[in-house]
Amino acid sequence: MIESTPPWHHVLADLLPALRFGDPHQLGLVLNDVRLPDTWWARTPLCDVIATTSAAEVAQHAARALSVHWPHLTLATALPQLCFCPEGQQTDLTSTIAHTTGEEILLQLVLPLLRPFLTGGRDLMRPAANTETAEPDTDVAAVTALLARLLPADAPAAVHAAAATLRAWTQQPGHDSDISRPAGRPVAVTPSAPASTAVRALAVQPLDALAPLIDSWGERHLAIAAGRTFGQNRTSLENLGEQFGVSRERARQIQVELEKNLQQWLHSDDGQPFLDHLLAVQDHLGPVATEETLRLLHPEHEQPVAALALPLWQVIAALLPERTWTSGWLVHGELDQRLEHTRIELTKRCTSSVPAWPDIVELLAQHGIRDTDVDAWLQAVKGFRVLDGHLLPWGRSISDRAEAVLALVGHPLSMEDLYRRLDDTTALASLRNQIQTDDRFVRRDRDLYGLRRWGGTEYLGIREMINRELENAGGAAPVEDLVSALCSQFDISEKSVRAYLAAPEYDRFQRGWVRLSTPDASALADYQPRRDIAQTRRCFQTGHGTWCYRLDVNGEHLRGSGFTIPTGFAAHLGLTPGGRLELSHDVGTTQLVWRNQPTCGSLRTLLEHIQADEGDHVFLAAKDGHLKALRLAQKDERDLTDTQQALRLMALSGQVRDKDMPAVVGRRIGLNDATTMDEVLAHLRTRGDKDILELLSPQYFTASDIPGPPAMAPDASSEPIPGSGSTAAEQALPPTSEPTKDALPSPAARDAAWDEEIIPLLDPGSEADLIDVARAVADRGKTAPIFGYELGDGGWQADFAWDQDTVKVAVVASLDASPGPETERRDSAYQAAGWTIRTATDWLTHLEELLARLPDAATGN
Repeated sequence: MIESTPPWHHVLADLLPALRFGDPHQLGLVLNDVRLPDTWWARTPLCDVIATTSAAEVAQHAARALSVHWPHLTLATALPQLCFCPEGQQTDLTSTIAHTTGEEILLQLVLPLLRPFLTGGRDLMRPAANTETAEPDTDVAAVTALLARLLPADAPAAVHAAAATLRAWTQQPGHDSDISRPAGRPVAVTPSAPASTAVRALAVQPLDALAPLIDSWGERHLAIAAGRTFGQNRTSLENLGEQFGVSRERARQIQVELEKNLQQWLHSDDGQPFLDHLLAVQDHLGPVATEETLRLLHPEHEQPVAALALPLWQVIAALLPERTWTSGWLVHGELDQRLEHTRIELTKRCTSSVPAWPDIVELLAQHGIRDTDVDAWLQAVKGFRVLDGHLLPWGRSISDRAEAVLALVGHPLSMEDLYRRLDDTTALASLRNQIQTDDRFVRRDRDLYGLRRWGGTEYLGIREMINRELENAGGAAPVEDLVSALCSQFDISEKSVRAYLAAPEYDRFQRGWVRLSTPDASALADYQPRRDIAQTRRCFQTGHGTWCYRLDVNGEHLRGSGFTIPTGFAAHLGLTPGGRLELSHDVGTTQLVWRNQPTCGSLRTLLEHIQADEGDHVFLAAKDGHLKALRLAQKDERDLTDTQQALRLMALSGQVRDKDMPAVVGRRIGLNDATTMDEVLAHLRTRGDKDILELLSPQYFTASDIPGPPAMAPDASSEPIPGSGSTAAEQALPPTSEPTKDALPSPAARDAAWDEEIIPLLDPGSEADLIDVARAVADRGKTAPIFGYELGDGGWQADFAWDQDTVKVAVVASLDASPGPETERRDSAYQAAGWTIRTATDWLTHLEELLARLPDAATGN
């Protein structure tokens, strides 16, 4: 509200504030003068401009600019200083520029404002005086001291202030009295002066200095001053008018009168002490300060001005010159402009480097922000965060923030480490999905991610890395070289690499060498799985003859994880060992891959499209390369009979009469000539549809349902059939036989994969316990596991894994002599995915538990 800049520093834009916001190019068309520098109206002191041209010419320039660019402004807004000169007080300042009669009238209004600048200027058209040959003024300090002694105590306050300014100048560090100053251009003390410049002293009792003004106001003036002039939350003129029984316009007039009175008082002898305090506060605060800084600057600032019911600091904040007071900040100019300028500067700095905290403090100090206010200023700027003593750009997306963290660290991080450093509310699964789909990031190891711009080799998974190595080697390479190359580059085990190399897609064409197999198309076309689709669990035939697979939706499916599919269903779709198959669907595509076992890629988008939820049954069928999905939403089991629940598991939602059950269910499971439920139940048992059996057996179970010794269904060896007192293994024996708990299965039930693909690849020296587990499980007729399994995107490895819908068991290696962070993270990942895991040594001591969990091998394996 008060202009503190010394007259010799004023520019025309100080008198016409609109000039600060105009387009310099457009303003130049009106204001440019060959005798003056470019944008002189914003940079060149008025006293120099007038000395170079004339006051009349400057006034004419100003009048012309107002008429052309701001005809809509009122005189009070366009020329605010008119409020404090006699010419302005005799003019209607509420009228607009456009309604003022001609530029000549405007010129006459501007001229009085130029009076303080008529002397002391330098003609810019003349060369500057040569200070080296100027007459040295050796007596400046002495004259100043003499003035101080001779100045009477009752001299006006303004004279004392001028003498103090001159004395402060002579006492500046580095002042040399032998250097002369141009006439009329004293050194000024400004709010933005460097630290070496003298700063005004605060008043001892600023409350007492303000008291004469406050005491002169009546009730109305005090209420309007508190509610409008000094109040941060301004009271409306309507409310003030109602309070005193006057109109809104009258309340506004009282406010104008009050503020004129305030300005006149501040520039009077009585108001000079308080004005000095305001200017001293301005010096101490600098360009940017907080309300708290102002409150703590003087002991009396937090004391109330009783008549206003406001603290003194709030009155001062409203009166500080050229200040914007908003959101707890007191800044020169506009707060939003300063914040945006800071944001631009910090963004530039963060683009080229990761600046350390001291560098940021130094940078902001150049913009007038104290080191004690840097934290608060950065919070106001937004979009940045301080981490490990450095400033990071903190974007809105999780990918932007992850990029900043990696740039700070300078090396790849595991997903868990990155998640911990981000420390926000984003889920780990969401972070993983974002990182894996953003081209800025690259997977550098089994569970390490870095920035692509760093370069280096991308980790694509063991199979893809083997293929890349083979390609680089010309198509074939020694097995030992492949194992050594991959294990030295990435955190993967030899065992996993050798297990992948044992897959059908690799051909050991000579001793110790491997290459990609060239599949025999006719052989692949003739490939027959051990179980065809009619014997495959969870596969059902529709009325049109199309086979579908039932997917019981869980959280992993919804989060985008892939899943294994039965070999019978995979072969039915045309997938062969070592092959790939791409299927389109309504909202994208998905990949089916057969490595050690067939797997289906993520169906998250398709499940979202059909609005599947956890617990729903989704039936998948493919035709002509297109995948279709049918969803059966959950229903309350209490509203369904056991038979209805069983039919829903086979994609039958209608009612089926008892006499039609054998034919309907039989066709559904590929038993087209079934005539009795005994045949249906026997076939369900062979397929391994235990869940359906449990629902149908209590109603249809008869003595003829007991099959002979042939095929045992997976999981049937340890689960009792509801309603019976014996196990499924006991029921599988002839009625005259006594069940023997420890009886070994027939040799025909041994899975050949144990002896062909697993046990021969194990090292008797370092993997003795693992070999013992393999032999014990194989001898008991259990199905072979996935050898060299990796869990999820983290690639957590297991030696053996049985990954089925009802069984998730794994044998894992011991990573450390004692459990460490890596072991804990691996175990947590498996447990979170529903796995039961132990080391080979532990499983040997819990062998019966392992055997009870594992499915039996199918007959003929």
